[in-house]
Amino acid sequence: MKKLFTKYLFAVLLIPVFILMIFYWFSDKNAIGTYGVNRTINFSGIDIDAILRNPIYNFSAFTFTYPIYILGYLIIFLFRRFTDFFYSILSVSILILNYILIFSNPENRILLPLTIFGFIIFILNIFKTTKKATTINKQPSTI
Repeated sequence: MKKLFTKYLFAVLLIPVFILMIFYWFSDKNAIGTYGVNRTINFSGIDIDAILRNPIYNFSAFTFTYPIYILGYLIIFLFRRFTDFFYSILSVSILILNYILIFSNPENRILLPLTIFGFIIFILNIFKTTKKATTINKQPSTI
């Protein structure tokens, strides 16, 4: 289990892509709704609630970061490096939660901050990669 989340994380991230492809294959193609962006001029500032509730922004942020996750973890795998176990579990759980929330209610306000938080965890996981699975110094003690 630990090796799956430290070395082969890109394979774990490909599973939802295949599930989504299967669901899309068997779904009704006419059931997809359309959304628009209200471009009215507002002189009182930016309406943060409208940005957080807009399903176009939420789904775009998710579909922009998801291939970056897969490509990043694939590059880590090809360089034969290992990711941090804690950050990997946290990244996958945030991604699964984001995946579930975006398809249950795309107008949920937590989706955009959750996507940004997951991307920050991904960047931290990239910086915590190591060359070997364990970083414990195996030299004998001279004391």
